[in-house]
Amino acid sequence: MRRQMKVPSAHILLWLGFSLFILPLATGGGLAQSGRRRVLLSVQEFEAIGTAETLAGTVTELMRNELARSSRLSVLEETGRLYRIQRSSVRWRDLFSEGSLRRVGELLESRYVLTGSVSSPGESIILAARIVDAESGEVLAAETVEHAGGVSGITAGTAALARKMLAYFPLAGRVVEQRGDTLIADIGLADGVLPGQELTVADLEPGERGLETHRVRSARYRVEKLDTGSCSLVPLVEGAARWLGPGATVLSPVGADELLEKSRMGEKMTGLEGRGFGAVSVTSDPPGALAIVAGLDVGRTPVKVPQLAAGRHELVLALEGYEEVWDSILAVPGEVREYNFAMERRTGRLTIVTSQPDVSLRVDTLELMLEGTATVTLQNFPAGEYHITARKQGYVTWRRKVEVDFRSDSIIRIELEPHPGSVLVTSEPAGARVSLDGTFLGRTTPRRLVRLEPGPHVILASVPGFGAAVDTVEVVPGEDITLEMKIRESWFGYFPAGMTLIAAETIELADGDSVRVDSFYIDTYELTNRQYAYFIEATERTPPRHWKEGQFPEGSENHPVTGVSYEDAAAFAAWSGKRLPSELEWELAAMGQVTRQYPWGDSYRPGMANTWSEGLGGTSPVDEYLDDVSPYGVYGTAGNVAEWVDGWSDSERTYRVFRGGSFYVNQDDPSLFSRDWLYPVSGNSYVGFRCARDLRVNR
Repeated sequence: MRRQMKVPSAHILLWLGFSLFILPLATGGGLAQSGRRRVLLSVQEFEAIGTAETLAGTVTELMRNELARSSRLSVLEETGRLYRIQRSSVRWRDLFSEGSLRRVGELLESRYVLTGSVSSPGESIILAARIVDAESGEVLAAETVEHAGGVSGITAGTAALARKMLAYFPLAGRVVEQRGDTLIADIGLADGVLPGQELTVADLEPGERGLETHRVRSARYRVEKLDTGSCSLVPLVEGAARWLGPGATVLSPVGADELLEKSRMGEKMTGLEGRGFGAVSVTSDPPGALAIVAGLDVGRTPVKVPQLAAGRHELVLALEGYEEVWDSILAVPGEVREYNFAMERRTGRLTIVTSQPDVSLRVDTLELMLEGTATVTLQNFPAGEYHITARKQGYVTWRRKVEVDFRSDSIIRIELEPHPGSVLVTSEPAGARVSLDGTFLGRTTPRRLVRLEPGPHVILASVPGFGAAVDTVEVVPGEDITLEMKIRESWFGYFPAGMTLIAAETIELADGDSVRVDSFYIDTYELTNRQYAYFIEATERTPPRHWKEGQFPEGSENHPVTGVSYEDAAAFAAWSGKRLPSELEWELAAMGQVTRQYPWGDSYRPGMANTWSEGLGGTSPVDEYLDDVSPYGVYGTAGNVAEWVDGWSDSERTYRVFRGGSFYVNQDDPSLFSRDWLYPVSGNSYVGFRCARDLRVNR
């Protein structure tokens, strides 16, 4: 009877890795590393489908060369045999004919034949091949490779096809070692074997007359670990090690069924009929349990054993997640006995831990409510896979698949992530620029800020030439908050406008210590001549020496004020309700969180800042060099003028410090690291200042 199998390519891995053919037995070879006989394989000329014959010939030769490298195969020399095949007009598609297959086997003197085809639809090349048992018509391996590289990809495509054919070409194995219940098996080059797959291990040592005279015992095992040429197998039925050990044969379930069927037929043929035979039908709840009758793997429930020697036999049922059933069944001649077994779930212990209050849990259909931070332990919980869902108002739903193992405790820790909140920022007047936690967002009001982390956030809204407002808002998980900001007009806001918020940061000092700098505001630009003039007019303080008749030089109203002493700068800051920044505050505002020589990096770039190399020889408008800007949006720290800070240069408190680059500093000097000092009452033509202010919330 002809047997023809067509297997979808998606299932080739599961089927072809364990063929129903046991080649070492068929070829008379074992699986030990020494003395393994090779399988004879005939590689036929590939058929050209819609492409040149020469291309098919090239693929054929490449395939033969690739397969010849395998230690498992002997690729037959085809010179004379191919001539006979061609004369017989046997084509690739004819190999689905039982008569043609047998004729090919006779002509080639080989039981196993590889055939293939080459086609070229569009820009790709498709290579197909299959290995056929010429005696039975069985398709033992079938693979297809598509290569987008066109004709140039023939070599790579053929090599890939050969690798796949070798990986899934059928092999059996031999148990070489036993470690407790675990078996170590030599599987040769059976690359198709994968962890987790099930194999049958059977005692198949034949006598002189073959399997007919030998009683077979078998059990199902799962592949646990793979190594080069070997694997470890763990039993699915406890106690299998009592009858199986070194020397046993490792088979695919399908291949085992075929040999074991021969064994059953042999028992009937050797005079066992005198004892009488009965039939048994075994079912289980749930179904799908492995059934072992008298040491013989008879399949999964529901299963019927049509011929079982009369008498009482041991029965074992095994199903993952359930307690094994050990019982006995009775076979009565001429009767069909039915047996049904209810299997009990194995149980484990599931512990769920959460540090968040009021979490609602669902474990499949079981619902729980955890009040406060809690740990819940579910004792005697059925083993298996469960879907756990945790919910809490304002938090993202938590979902996981959990495997409860009866051999150990299962502990699950749940930490829910809050839903991001949002804030709608409006202002009066509208069109204000928005900064969030010290970062300018490049947006104007009204503006919705989304996906905010829960907790406090500082929002600054500023209108150039008008004024600014700052507020702190508490973001609640999953809620949308509206923040209305009223911006008060201020003469400080004519230009440049506003201050920049610098978020709190911990700074590492040179001696290895660290210090925290709290959040603060700092002027976005250096103080201008025009702003300082308001101070002179209001306080009648002495103006800088280079001012003529109390007026700054014409056209320099937007240049930074210079020639002012530390005491002058501190007086202005106090008058305006601000203060001078500390050294650490200035450094953080100028560099950001990363130490660098310039605001843009560690190398000088011409035209980025007003330094000596620019050749101006004096100040420039504070908004002219817009590339001289720190990561926080503070301008002019690398050039134009250096700036007074609230710090002393020595322990005797003789000199006050100024920081930063200026038009007087050469490009080779580390501008942001520049640090110098003067007497508190002295001024300089390249030293100015900017003010800072503590973080305050105005509602």
